[in-house]
Amino acid sequence: MIFNTINKFILINKIKLSQKVAFWAVLSLCYTQVCAQIDDDIVITKDRKIELPPANRVFEKIPPVKTKPEDRQMKYAFFDRKPKGIEEVKFNPTVVAPDGGKKKEEEDKYNNYISLGAGNFGRIFGEVYINPAQDRKMIFGVHALHNSTSRGPIDDKNSANMYDKAELSGKYLADKFQINSGFSYNRDQYYFYGYKRPRAEFDRKDIRQILNTVNFNVGFENIAPNPRVDYSLKTNIRSLKDNYAAQETDWTTTFNAYFPIIDEKFVAVIDADANMAQRSDGEVDKRNLFRVEPSFKLNLKSFSASIGYKAVNEFDEVKKINRTTGYPTVVLTYKLPNLIYIFAGYGGDIVRNTLGSFLAENPFLMPKTKLLNTEKLQEYHIGGKGDIGSGFSFNFKGSMGYYKNLYYFNNYAPKANEIKADTAKFAVLYDSLKTQFVNVSAQLNYQPAQIWRTYLRTDINHYQRRSYEKPFHRPLVTVKWGNTFIVSDRLIANLDVAYIGKTFAKNPTTNELVTNKAIIDMNAEFDYLFGKQFTAFVKLNNILGKKYERYLYYPQQGLNFLVGVNFSF
Repeated sequence: MIFNTINKFILINKIKLSQKVAFWAVLSLCYTQVCAQIDDDIVITKDRKIELPPANRVFEKIPPVKTKPEDRQMKYAFFDRKPKGIEEVKFNPTVVAPDGGKKKEEEDKYNNYISLGAGNFGRIFGEVYINPAQDRKMIFGVHALHNSTSRGPIDDKNSANMYDKAELSGKYLADKFQINSGFSYNRDQYYFYGYKRPRAEFDRKDIRQILNTVNFNVGFENIAPNPRVDYSLKTNIRSLKDNYAAQETDWTTTFNAYFPIIDEKFVAVIDADANMAQRSDGEVDKRNLFRVEPSFKLNLKSFSASIGYKAVNEFDEVKKINRTTGYPTVVLTYKLPNLIYIFAGYGGDIVRNTLGSFLAENPFLMPKTKLLNTEKLQEYHIGGKGDIGSGFSFNFKGSMGYYKNLYYFNNYAPKANEIKADTAKFAVLYDSLKTQFVNVSAQLNYQPAQIWRTYLRTDINHYQRRSYEKPFHRPLVTVKWGNTFIVSDRLIANLDVAYIGKTFAKNPTTNELVTNKAIIDMNAEFDYLFGKQFTAFVKLNNILGKKYERYLYYPQQGLNFLVGVNFSF
């Protein structure tokens, strides 16, 4: 069986799953009540019913558990690609080989992993995982990453970039609870190369941006089977600083409790979170958001219902905002005899926007960016998911509703007392009017044989035009097609194709509407196994070689590649 010789990929995934943990913060939990962001890489399966999640997007990590031969199906999650304007190349093995290897091969486990590579545009790549020998209760490890280019798609070094990350994390597993903790540091360096050309000579330091992010999380979760009261508590503190005197401290704490009233048939649930942020970019601004949602869940043989009420308090010191808003929530689910689920629901919420969340989506923001939360006034949704046989499974959701303060990105236009626009930096524009939206998301998975796994995901969005002519830089259609091929007992290939529909922007100097062409992005990765510990890889990005612009005046790299080796020890 060809899968017996690709056990190397199982080992790589296990190393990646076990590294995200650090026991050093566990002792501090004995003296504090704060709890943390729980790492989903290690999955504890509880002995209770699992309800169909009504979320818009389901993020499923590959669990490090052994499956029966009849359950070896690749499960794909909805594709939710952040529209970042920076080119990033990462090597992430995505193939999980079925179990069934020889016992001797299963015993050859390597705790550490290193990856080294280089490519065009002066790219240097390195990644390492260090995982000391650990018992079943304590797991901890170290992860480090470096990914840089010495030049970019235009103006040589003026569009270079560099990303560095160091992470220490750990987990303690007891019989009835688990404690997680983690600490990480990220340094992102890039340049505002979307300036108007031709441009006079200038110092590269004037267009350089550096983001320093420190993140700490710690958490406590009950993992006892059939608990009378189930709960989890987690907290996360993030500190962000940029190269233009902006700083944001963001502290988020969440609490979830689960109270069975009549076995699993009638359950009370409480979800709550507290979000406190302070942003200093000129004037210091304290922005808090507190949310609590009690609900009741009814679980019958083929029907389930969740009815609750969400209360949200929003506070902004500078903008003089202090209000509490309520949103009723309802989700109804029906299970068909062939294990296909259909669901429908209604709800609303306040979507929290921070400097960190905006920079993760568009890193080319101007200083002193205006921050406002987006309110989802109401949303109606309907959908379904399930397996339809012969290797097919699907997930579908359609929704419509209304937003207030829906945000867009556009190149900075001058104000009345300013002379020049800045095409290299982006402002955040908010539509203060009630904006109707429609979203349709569909995903089809197909696994016709063990050697091929594929999925197709589509998102269609419509936004009512209110304050602005177009939904600037928001694509109306996105599609992704992903494939994994096990070509032979030593060669594994991945191929994905992404389509992002055309977007619109406004030229800040002429005030004319501009159309960014649709994007077709094709990527491939090939991995050749020389042995249990050594693998060589080639990763090709933007195979079609198009210097497309996800954001106006920011062309991306054309065809770029990364060649390297992986070694486990």
